[in-house]
Order: sequence, then C-alpha cells, then structure tokens
Amino acid sequence: MTKKTVIDEELVRRAIGNTPSILDADPPPFDERIIKTVEDSDEAPQAAERRRRILLPDFERRFMARTEIRFRAAIYVDAETKRKILDVVRKIGPDRMTATSYADNILRWHLETYREEINRLHNDRNSRELL
Repeated sequence: MTKKTVIDEELVRRAIGNTPSILDADPPPFDERIIKTVEDSDEAPQAAERRRRILLPDFERRFMARTEIRFRAAIYVDAETKRKILDVVRKIGPDRMTATSYADNILRWHLETYREEINRLHNDRNSRELL
C-alpha cells in the first residue's frame, strides 16, 4: 500500500509565485461607512421592502440542502473563504453535504433575491435583460 503524500499547497504557491501568503496578511481595516441600512438607502421602496422580507431565510432549509449538480464549472474564491465554507459544511451540514452544494445554494438565492436589481443595473448599461 502506498503512502499518501501531503502537500502544503500554500507553500507551493508562495514558492512558485514568490507572493506572500494571504493567511499571513492582516485583514483590511473595517470601514463603517460601507455599511448602510435598507432604510437609509435611496433605492425604490418596493425593492427595499422585498429585501427586508427576505434577509433572513430559513437558513437550514435554503442553504444546507443537498443539490444535484449535473454540469460543474469552476469558480475561484479566496482560500480563507473556502476554509470557512468547508468548516460550515463539515460542522452543521447534513451527511454527504458538499461545499459545492452549499455555495450553489447561496449563489442561487443571491441571484433570485437580487434579480430585479441585477436586471435594472444591466438595463441601465445595456439594451436587454440579463436574467
């Protein structure tokens, strides 16, 4: 039986790219000006009301459900974000839950929730709807 070799991927990335590890860097400073409440925004009242209603979905039902993914495509995320996603899935996900299903559920919810806003922004810049 062969031994499985453990490779420190972050070390390899640093050696090849000669770039500092993201894990060694301090997080960017928190800027309170970035955060604004829905009530303070200038957006349409209908969109604000809709967002208020859907801010807290039934987390477990919506995000922790296994989904069948027939055709996969890669999307890259920050290594720290991936680690956090894997921790969430391992610690509170149901048996055989995958990080891919979790991320897919989050992204589907985001696209459903912000569909009107995405299309509005797209229409402001283009001539036909995006979603």
